[in-house]
Amino acid sequence: MKKLACITACFALALTSFNGQAQISIGPLTTFGGDGWLANGESSYLANDNLARGLAYGNGHLYLASRTGGNNVRVLNPLTGADLGGLDLTGVSGGAFAINMISVGGDGHIYVGNLTTQASTSPFKVYRWVSEASIPTTVYSGAPIEGGRVGDTLDAIGSGSLTRLVVGFGSTPATNGNNGYAIIDPTTGTHTQVAFAGTPPNAGDFRLGITFTDADHVFGTQGGINLRYTSYSGSVGTLLGAGVVTTSSQRLMDYTVLGGIPLLAVMDTVDSGLRLYDATDPLNLVYINTATTLTGTPNANGNGTGAVAWGDSYYDSSGWNAHLYALNSNNGIQAFIVTVPEPSAYVLFALGGFGLLVWRWRRLQH
Repeated sequence: MKKLACITACFALALTSFNGQAQISIGPLTTFGGDGWLANGESSYLANDNLARGLAYGNGHLYLASRTGGNNVRVLNPLTGADLGGLDLTGVSGGAFAINMISVGGDGHIYVGNLTTQASTSPFKVYRWVSEASIPTTVYSGAPIEGGRVGDTLDAIGSGSLTRLVVGFGSTPATNGNNGYAIIDPTTGTHTQVAFAGTPPNAGDFRLGITFTDADHVFGTQGGINLRYTSYSGSVGTLLGAGVVTTSSQRLMDYTVLGGIPLLAVMDTVDSGLRLYDATDPLNLVYINTATTLTGTPNANGNGTGAVAWGDSYYDSSGWNAHLYALNSNNGIQAFIVTVPEPSAYVLFALGGFGLLVWRWRRLQH
């Protein structure tokens, strides 16, 4: 059995190599905004003002958390960017920003966090909408870190009572434990502060980009070429190493598995380029390509804020496809299609019948 498992793993690795980064494509979703870019002014909630920072996908829609023109959580058509209306914000208040980041659980519940710069005196809050038509309820209000900055990042994983949220901490104000993150259970309204012994990670290393890769592992960054890849068990965090990216201003990120290949999408907040990486080995990220749908020189995003969100995935004759969205504050929303092609006939011939079986097995898993 061990020998068979080894052979299976080797063929799976070969398939990843043949079917992987060199052939994966990323191009504009041209129906979105008419050219793959919903620019400032094409939505009343996007402007060169740093007030739109949160973006998430779920329930067949794209969600934008923006304070342009007031607090709003907008529902967007994921194919065109058309505004379909807003979520009810009854009872949403408090914090330095009443709304900031947004994520969606596996059950379609929508979570929005505020931003607090002094969590012990102005609580960090997370609101939940069980549907787009519902009134929000406060599922968490507290201090994930005593006296610290919370709310620049938010990600969700799981569904129902197994839903977990992760939030990163800022480096200022200085406070013990701000080199880690917190896991929030929205069912019980409690948090677990995940602490790391020593540095790195350094203060604020999960502030500007954070994503689960599974229920026990988290990527984070505040900038720099080294993304912090970690695991956690209870309140104990372990730095497993760094996934190295190509520029130091890549921050906003989201992770998915498409066609059996783990993919990490990271937005550069300076040049507005969306970088795609093969994350089969999270500690040895393999650069695939860079894409952008912006024209002209990007507006400065001095706060380094925004979000990346994988959308729906589907299979067709070209292989596995997924929509991918990126909000770089001050620069609108970009939309892409990522395609992982099926192995070519040559590859299947080279791998033989057993390789074909492994390929079919991998498709069933994803």
